[in-house]
Amino acid sequence: MKPLLFVLITFILGGCTQLMNGQQQPVRLLKTNLYSTTCSGAVETWANCNQKALKACESKYDVLEKNESIIGGRREITFQCNK
Repeated sequence: MKPLLFVLITFILGGCTQLMNGQQQPVRLLKTNLYSTTCSGAVETWANCNQKALKACESKYDVLEKNESIIGGRREITFQCNK
């Protein structure tokens, strides 16, 4: 009985870890110096979108478009890196 309980707890904790990390969506290059990324679902927030933009630009950036859909928690930004 104890080995079964151990296995069950291991699977539950593994699932929680996956939810906390999530699968990060990539930043897509749309045109020269114009990018888009999503930060959708329950795990990612607008802060995740901003962190991705900052990492992609390596400095400041301007958000050109910001969309959010309540259905499915879809969030997306289009941004341009400052030179």
